[in-house]
Amino acid sequence: MEVLNNWLSNKCSLQDINKYFFGIRDKNNNLNYKLMEREYGYLSFRYNGIIPKEILEKCSNRIGIPMDYLLNRGLCETALFHLKLKNDNKMAKRYYRKAIKFNSAEALFGMSLLYCEENNIEKAIKYGEKSALEPPMIKLINQDKLYPNYRVHEAQYQTGHLYAKFKKDFTKCFCFYLLSAESGNIRGNYLISCMYKKGVGCEKNEEFSKKYLLKATSLVKCKC
Repeated sequence: MEVLNNWLSNKCSLQDINKYFFGIRDKNNNLNYKLMEREYGYLSFRYNGIIPKEILEKCSNRIGIPMDYLLNRGLCETALFHLKLKNDNKMAKRYYRKAIKFNSAEALFGMSLLYCEENNIEKAIKYGEKSALEPPMIKLINQDKLYPNYRVHEAQYQTGHLYAKFKKDFTKCFCFYLLSAESGNIRGNYLISCMYKKGVGCEKNEEFSKKYLLKATSLVKCKC
């Protein structure tokens, strides 16, 4: 686990922490599957998905992310290893459930996506809702700063989508899209604008429709 240790202890930035498959990408940001097999295979076999405390401490002290958040990221990355590389849904669920015990919003979202793939929409919505209602921001250690918990933002949008597509419940869809919009999701802002314009899941409101459309446009420009 030398590469992952070095990446967390010395190299990764605050922006890197929320990326999927962290610590195992090459210079061009492509996945290195051999490295994934070695690093996360060892983490799974030797440490049961739990990144050692001394590594978590070094990373936490260096970039300010709480140790419990980093621990859960490691468990969720181990779940992804079993899901994407080993095609083992059962093991992926095992690691997600372990992270859920440590209050991981990402693991809840991961379970929601897994159940979507299995066409179990009831459970997908159940876990998606739980993730979407977790705190959308992370309090950094020894700093007066908050950092986005992007998995919560993704869950807010995804749960709204599930309610619209499978339940045709546009009132609940609107509620979760609105959470997504307030968290800064471009698609969430655009869809809330459309829903206000047409009165879908809410009362028609041209002023609010323009407000969220402008916000979506502004967010697109910020990303350019």
